[in-house]
Amino acid sequence: MARQLILLIGDDATLAHQWEHFPALKSAVWIGGVSPRFSAQPHFPFSKSKNLLGSEFPALIYDGRQGIHLDAFAIAAGALSGGGTLLLLFNEWQDLAVQPDGDSLRWSGEKHPINTPHFTAFLQEKIQKYGFPIYQYLPPALVFPKIETSLSEPHKPTLEQAHLLRQMATSGAEMLIVTAKRGRGKSALAGLFAKQQLAANQLVLLMAPNKSAVNIFNEFADAEIPFMPPDELRRKIGENPQQFADLWLFVDEAAMIPLDTLFALTAAFKRIVLTTTIHSYEGTSRGFLLKFMAKTDRTFRHFELFSPLRWQADDKLERFIDELLLCDCEDHLPQPRYDANLAEQMQISYEEQIPLHQIESVYGLLTLAHYRTSPLDLRRLLDAPRQQFYLAQTEEALLGCVWAVPEGGFKDDALIRQIRRGQRRPRGNLVVQMLCFQAGLEQACKLRSLRISRIAVQPNWQQRGLGWRLIEQVKQQRAVDFLSVSFGYTPELLAFWQKCGFILVHFSESKDAGSGCYSVVALCPLTENGRALVQRAEQQFKRNLPLSLHPLATQFAGSETDWSLNEADRQGLADFADFFLPLAFALPAIRRLMKVSGEQDFPLLAAYCKRPDDIQHKKTWLANCRLEVKKGLQKNFAFL
Repeated sequence: MARQLILLIGDDATLAHQWEHFPALKSAVWIGGVSPRFSAQPHFPFSKSKNLLGSEFPALIYDGRQGIHLDAFAIAAGALSGGGTLLLLFNEWQDLAVQPDGDSLRWSGEKHPINTPHFTAFLQEKIQKYGFPIYQYLPPALVFPKIETSLSEPHKPTLEQAHLLRQMATSGAEMLIVTAKRGRGKSALAGLFAKQQLAANQLVLLMAPNKSAVNIFNEFADAEIPFMPPDELRRKIGENPQQFADLWLFVDEAAMIPLDTLFALTAAFKRIVLTTTIHSYEGTSRGFLLKFMAKTDRTFRHFELFSPLRWQADDKLERFIDELLLCDCEDHLPQPRYDANLAEQMQISYEEQIPLHQIESVYGLLTLAHYRTSPLDLRRLLDAPRQQFYLAQTEEALLGCVWAVPEGGFKDDALIRQIRRGQRRPRGNLVVQMLCFQAGLEQACKLRSLRISRIAVQPNWQQRGLGWRLIEQVKQQRAVDFLSVSFGYTPELLAFWQKCGFILVHFSESKDAGSGCYSVVALCPLTENGRALVQRAEQQFKRNLPLSLHPLATQFAGSETDWSLNEADRQGLADFADFFLPLAFALPAIRRLMKVSGEQDFPLLAAYCKRPDDIQHKKTWLANCRLEVKKGLQKNFAFL
């Protein structure tokens, strides 16, 4: 029996009345921002909806009356059993577009919920297309269907799984990568394959970002497989890499693990099995797979599961969710070959709102460019205020795009000071707040800027100057002092941004989970005020780099080291001692202070500079480091 989605419109009083007539609803799991006031039933808040992964339910209620948390909605649909019913609740339907959406607080940058008319129109169009029923009162004759127990014999492989198991068993590749959409039985397949390895007296270890898949994996492996989270496994590998040399490592949802972590872990094992969801609630994993496969030095073979296990093939609810989340949009995007004549016909247009008919093309191009697009990005793309889009297109196709977000323009000096100290972090303004907090550049918050959030160019049109042309168009903005961009550092990407006139001014402390690279910030000045800020930021960056312990420092640091203390150092030292400035960004100033005062006054920090990885009880240790600097400032104030 097919799964069904039913929309029910009404307030608490209306729903409470209907709950009395449909007792089956009282045992259904409720997913929503708040638990129902009229019924004591199992409740998962949106923030805990990930805990539903790996579970199955015959009936689910999704409360969309305070807002549509799209990630949680996708999880709910994926957790619904074959033949099950998903009840979607709203206060209004005809006037839904003018109802404030509480979920907008996650992505709009606003203090209060905003209306989301474009997503609402998109949702209503998909609901209408698939013909899901909409009720104000559930019809008395409505019957919640009995659930089919299983579409396949439990703990036995399906025909598709059995075929892949034979291929995996005979593959000589060091790494086996299994991908599929949700509900295809990846964890079951991995468990069955682990069972084969155990029968052959092989040692097996399971790793996953969370333990949601452990039960399914162990059930099909018919054993309690040792489990280890990524951080613990990486620590153990660091202590003794050889201890895992003879083991099989099984990794569930590999795309959720930072790339650098995954490379470090997989290098230590004899054989590896990676499973991951192609289209998940966190967004597409295709970009991850391409990056991982391109960079790994292990031999690998890729397998894919297609047939759903928990529901019927061609399931209407799954197709609806795929369309609502634009899961396959990159597959539908025309990809014309480069043509010089077509390049001359290309126009670059400026939009403050992407028309609905172009959303799929823009989102598809971003996905094709290996951005880790997510439901949150889709919500932001459709309805977030104060966005700018630059679209390079011909009559036939979208060739490139820039997605930019205005930042800065803060007027409140007290707020800016609190941002610098780490006491406040208002929504939005990603780069300027980073520069203010981590680099002490208050002026970044005061000036008006435009952050390049995304830039994407068709694969066949890359290395043809189209990206540069798009950025040149963005530079025509007269209302901003500078442009900013934050990206995962590679020499190639830095060269592109430098060609576009951007200047490197900042490194992140740690690597980005998605790209496996350090994030860097580069700025491009457009006005005199912007030039003054960028010049100061670059000078400070170059001055501090030789005294940092950053892994990239040796690639960019100059030959001279400035040990003199200045006003920026004094401010950074005070922000570290008395507030929340991270150690990594205070360290150059701290080392200058230690040079003036002597290392004997800074035993913890002096030891850290010699052995930065040898830290125990980090929270207490850091508090004592702050105290060392505070005392050092008091003792050496005359030097400042």
